[in-house]
Amino acid sequence: MVVAQSPFVTKKLVSGREVFVCDNFIAEKTALRIGQLLKTLLYLRSEKSRPDLPVSGGAAEISAQLRASEPFFPEMRRLGEDMFAQERFEDERAYVNNSVYGDVYFAHRDCDPGLRNVTVLYYANLNWHSDWGGETIFYNDQHDAELAVTPRPGRVVAARGAILHRGGVPSRACYETRLTIAYKLTAM
Repeated sequence: MVVAQSPFVTKKLVSGREVFVCDNFIAEKTALRIGQLLKTLLYLRSEKSRPDLPVSGGAAEISAQLRASEPFFPEMRRLGEDMFAQERFEDERAYVNNSVYGDVYFAHRDCDPGLRNVTVLYYANLNWHSDWGGETIFYNDQHDAELAVTPRPGRVVAARGAILHRGGVPSRACYETRLTIAYKLTAM
């Protein structure tokens, strides 16, 4: 018998900005459905960590139509909004990062440091081993690493987009593609 674990949230601050690590919020059935959906998307090697840098990895856009037709995306947005309950947001962009060993991601911010935008990140791999790397690293304003988040299957992170961060790519030991959905919300 498998015992379902209760959802829980771990809150951290990085340079005074919130990071919420949310575990056990995504049902296994939903994770499987999203895993299948992500296999059908068109990935292009077009994603850049920062505009001044070369392409860092693959990405697939999630259209407004897909966000409206797949119930997971409103749930993902709602989880982000719940973590920042006293604020209002509008959609900015939703997409899937697709990275493999050999890709390179760079430290960046998803918005200007003075903004209160939020990025909701979903780790979409159904299996992940700690030897495979791929951690998301959050840096303080002095560029020191303060928080590493393991890409645990089904994990959701809701964080201020103004936090300097870098997505980790899989290690040489990993033969899987690291898939993360990024849902960016602009503060109103």
